[in-house]
Amino acid sequence: MAASNPDVMFVGTGEGFFNNNVARGVNRSAIRGAGVFKSTDGGQTWVQLPATANWQYVQRVAVAPNDPSLLLAAVRQGGIYRSTDGGASWTQVHAAFASDMVAFDPNDPSKAVAHRVDASLAIHDALWSVDGGATWSVAQSGLVALNSYDARMEFCHARSNPGVVYASCGQSGGKVWRSLDGGRNWTLRTGSSQTGVTWYFNGFWVDPTNENVQVAAGLHVWRSSDGGVTFARITDGYIMTVDPHLDVHAVVADPDYNGSTRRRVYVTTDGGLHVADDILAAGQSTGWRDLDNGMRSAQFYGAAGAGNLLVGGLQDNGTQRLVGAATTSNMPFGGDGGQVQIDATNTNYVWGEYVWCQVHRSTNGGGSSSFQYGGITERTDATANFVAPLLIDPNLATRAYAGASSLWRTNNNRAGTVSWSSIKAPVGSKISAVAIARGNADIVWAAHNDGRVYRTANATAATPTWVAVDDNAGTNPLPARYVTRLAIDPTNHAVVWLTFGGFASGNVRVTRDGGSTWSDAAGTAPRRLPDAPVNCVLLHPDDSDVVYVATEVGIFASDDAGQNWSASNDGPANVATEEVAWFAGTRRLIAATLGRGIWTCEVTRPSVQSFGNACSGHVSPPMLDVDPLAPPRIGLAMEWVGSQLTQGQLTFLVLGLSDTVWAGGSLPQDLTAQGMNGCSLLVSPDATLTQVADAAGTIRHSLALPNLPALLGAALHGQMFAVDPPRNPLGIATSAGVHAVLGR
Repeated sequence: MAASNPDVMFVGTGEGFFNNNVARGVNRSAIRGAGVFKSTDGGQTWVQLPATANWQYVQRVAVAPNDPSLLLAAVRQGGIYRSTDGGASWTQVHAAFASDMVAFDPNDPSKAVAHRVDASLAIHDALWSVDGGATWSVAQSGLVALNSYDARMEFCHARSNPGVVYASCGQSGGKVWRSLDGGRNWTLRTGSSQTGVTWYFNGFWVDPTNENVQVAAGLHVWRSSDGGVTFARITDGYIMTVDPHLDVHAVVADPDYNGSTRRRVYVTTDGGLHVADDILAAGQSTGWRDLDNGMRSAQFYGAAGAGNLLVGGLQDNGTQRLVGAATTSNMPFGGDGGQVQIDATNTNYVWGEYVWCQVHRSTNGGGSSSFQYGGITERTDATANFVAPLLIDPNLATRAYAGASSLWRTNNNRAGTVSWSSIKAPVGSKISAVAIARGNADIVWAAHNDGRVYRTANATAATPTWVAVDDNAGTNPLPARYVTRLAIDPTNHAVVWLTFGGFASGNVRVTRDGGSTWSDAAGTAPRRLPDAPVNCVLLHPDDSDVVYVATEVGIFASDDAGQNWSASNDGPANVATEEVAWFAGTRRLIAATLGRGIWTCEVTRPSVQSFGNACSGHVSPPMLDVDPLAPPRIGLAMEWVGSQLTQGQLTFLVLGLSDTVWAGGSLPQDLTAQGMNGCSLLVSPDATLTQVADAAGTIRHSLALPNLPALLGAALHGQMFAVDPPRNPLGIATSAGVHAVLGR
C-alpha cells in the first residue's frame, strides 16, 4: 500500500515461502503466481501488470514512502526488480536466484534493504542500497554468506531512530540482528533467546514509536522489550484456539498505532488471523482474539461425504468434520490432514491420515480418531508422500489401501487393531495415486511420483502380480511426471484415466485398452484445458463420458470424454483444487480447494431429446437441435441450431414451456387447417425468435439461461418453422420438436 496514497495498492502473487517439505520433494504447497496486481481504488478493482505476468513468485512489493510510482519487487526466480512508473515497466536491478524481502527506509526513501538466496536455498545475504534501489551492494559484515536453509531474513526499520534497521533471521533457532548504518553492517542482538523463526514462518515487527519493543513470530509469537536482546513467548495456540495458531507468518500494526493509547497488532498464521488489542499486555492465553470465524480460506487436501457427514483433511488444521447442516466443525485428529475416506456402508468408520501415510481411524463417525497404521513401516518423509493415497475398496468396505513406497492393504479395517501388509514392493519412487475398479476388486492400479504406472488383475491375492504399464524403461508410453490421480471406468475396466502435475500440456490421459496405448484427453482448442497441474479426475456414475477434473486453476468438466472441456465460475472459481469427489449415494459433487475451503454442488445433467415429427411428406424438412458444446446449463448460454435450410431462408424458432398444452388447446396440434398439410405444432408458442439462414443453410440462436438453482430439471421446448413456399399452401415447413432439460 502506498503510504502517500493508500488507494494505490499492489499484490504480489505466488507461494514462494513454501514450507521445507517442498525443498525435500515431499509436498506441493508452492502455488505458482501470476505476477503483480494493482488497484487504484482502494482494492475494489484490480488489474494485472502485464510486465510481471510471467513472474511465478513475487515475495514482496515495496512502495517508496513519498512516491507511489517508485516500486521494488523481490522475485523468485530473478532477484530484485525496480519500476519508476507505477509498475508499467520494470528493470532487473539485482540478479539472483531469488530475493525474498525488500523494504524502503520509511524515513529516507533513497535507502533500502533486501535479502537474497542462491539456488541451493542455503546461502543468504543482506543487501543495501542508497539510491532508491537502483543499485545494490552486499552487506559488509554480519548478515552475509549465512550458510543455513533457515537463514531467510525479514527486515523492519526503526521509524523512531532514522538509519537503524533490524532483521529477523532463522539461523541458530531464530535471532534478531541490527544495523546502525542502513544495512551496510550488522551485529547480532539476541543472546541465548530463540524466536523459532525459520525459512517457512518468519514474521517480524518493530514498534514505530519505540525500537526496543519488537515482535518476532515463528512457531509461536515472541516479544522483546530490550531491542531484540531477549524474547518472551506470548502465545500458546493450537488449531481452533483463541490464541494464535502455530506457524506465524506476518505481524502488522494498526496504522494509528501510537505505542500508548492505541496498541493493536495483528498476526497471520497457518490457521487464520488473530489480534492483540494491546500488544504490550498480550500473553499466553490472554489478550488475544480470533478473527477468522467465517473466513472461507482453509486449505483442504481431500474431502469425502456420506450419510450426514462431510469430512476433510487440511493443511496444518487437522482432519475436520461437519455433521448435517452444522456450520461449525469438530476436529477428530490434529496436525496436518490429508486424504479422507468414509465407509458409506457404516459411517461410524471414518479414515484419515496425518503426514507420510500415518493413517488414523474413527469408529464413532468422526467424533474422535486414533492411529491405525500397524504394520506400515514406511511412515517418514523419505518413504511416503506428505499426502499419501488412501482408499476404501468400493467393492468391500472392510478392505483399504494406502500408498507409501510400497502399496499397503488391510482386509480388516473394522478390527479393534488394524493390521496392514505390503502387496507391492518399492520401485524407487513413492506411490502417488491408486485406483480400484468398481465391480472387480482384483483390478487395482498404482502410479508413482516419477511417472511409473503398474496394474494387477489379482489384487486380493496374498501376493498380487504386478504388470508395468509404464516403467520409464522398456515400457514408457507416458511422460515421466508426477501422477496425481487414477480413475477406472466402472462400466469398462479397460478404460483408465490418469492425470499429471506440472505446468505442462496434456495433463489428462486415457487408455481404452488397459494401458497398451494412451491418448491425450486434455481437449482441443478452444476448449482445451490450460497447461496447469491436474490434481484429480472423477467420472460421472451415470455416464462415464462425463468427466470432471480438479486443477490448479479450478474445476473443469467434459461431456464428451475429454474432447472438449469447460469451466464454471460458480463456487470456487479458479482456485487451486486438490480433489473433486461424489458425496456417497448422491449426485452431489464435493470440491476440496487449497485456499477457499470445501464446496458442494448438486449436479443435474442437462439433456436434449427430439420428439414428434417434422412435416410429413417432405424429403428434407428443417432440422432443429442444441449444440452439444453449449447444452442447456443454468448460468450459461445454450445454442439452438437449425439446419437443412437454404441461404436466405427465413426461420422462426418457437420456444415453449410445454409440449402438451397451450392457450389454443392440447398439443400436438394438426396444422392442416392452417394450410400446413402434414405439419403439427409441437410446443407452446411462448416466445418466437426470427433469423435468416446463412450460406451453409444454418441458423444459431444463443439463449442465456439464468443462474437460478430453482430452474434445475425444468424443461424448455423448441420447434423451428421455415418459410418454404413450395411445401404447402401456407408455404411454411416445421421441424421435429426438441425437449431440453436444464442442468448444470
